[in-house]
Amino acid sequence: MNKITPRDFRNAFVAVMQSEQQEFRTAIGFETKSYNYFMRSTIYPRIGRHLGLLSWNKEYYTLDGMLYEERGLDDTGKYAAYANWVSVAIEHENDASRAHETMNKLQLFNAPLKVLITYSALGSATDSLLKKYENIIKASDVFNDFATLRQQLVILGTPKTVAEWRFYAYENDGFVLMLPT
Repeated sequence: MNKITPRDFRNAFVAVMQSEQQEFRTAIGFETKSYNYFMRSTIYPRIGRHLGLLSWNKEYYTLDGMLYEERGLDDTGKYAAYANWVSVAIEHENDASRAHETMNKLQLFNAPLKVLITYSALGSATDSLLKKYENIIKASDVFNDFATLRQQLVILGTPKTVAEWRFYAYENDGFVLMLPT
């Protein structure tokens, strides 16, 4: 299994968003459903290719996006309607006020990396969101392995303009801002 780290995902995300910057800015103006479709049909597959993974082209057990290595086979040897495992579980929430519910949903999936993408202004709004997410993760981490085996990444964009992206990886003491390399 190809284990993707928060840094790996961040690097792929940044590369894709730089190359798709104009199309992304256009998509932001779309209605939510079209915007989510753009993320699923364009952004996630390109991130997957950067990481050597495949991207599911529609919702996967209610996940907005999912990257995987290997598709399951049925008993006749044909591809089944599922992946053998989820390498990266992705949730994209346009409304930061509901993103804590989305973070809770991510905790239900057994994946080496869980990614939440949402939008929040820098400062106290971001601090408040990250604290909520930390509490959800700590309450869900029954095997005490979310900082090591089932990692978490939060990507926050600036609301409306998405002039910048900020990346926070979950570690034992909470979320830590990932600085560019």
